[in-house]
Amino acid sequence: NTFSWLRRLSSEQKRVWMIGGSIVVLGSTFKYAYFQFSRGLIVNGMEKKHLDAKQHLSEARSFAKWSQKDREERLPPLTVEQKKQLQLYLDLVHQKDLQDYEKKV
Repeated sequence: NTFSWLRRLSSEQKRVWMIGGSIVVLGSTFKYAYFQFSRGLIVNGMEKKHLDAKQHLSEARSFAKWSQKDREERLPPLTVEQKKQLQLYLDLVHQKDLQDYEKKV
């Protein structure tokens, strides 16, 4: 029998084994309950942060749309000459960035 050794123990030894087993069971139960509690706090906190982040993202997108519309209404469209100059400037900046990148690599 697997538990035949238990029958051979004295009542004092059985009591010590019962106390030890109870401590193990209670400790495991406490750890499980604490884990569930702390997990709940963490999950709720993350959900709140996620909802706040989604709201901020939505606000940022709506502000960006409004800002773009406002800029387009205030500024006159670029002339052909201005578009050429802007493209030339962007090409120069791009080439400079490529040169800087090649120096780093």
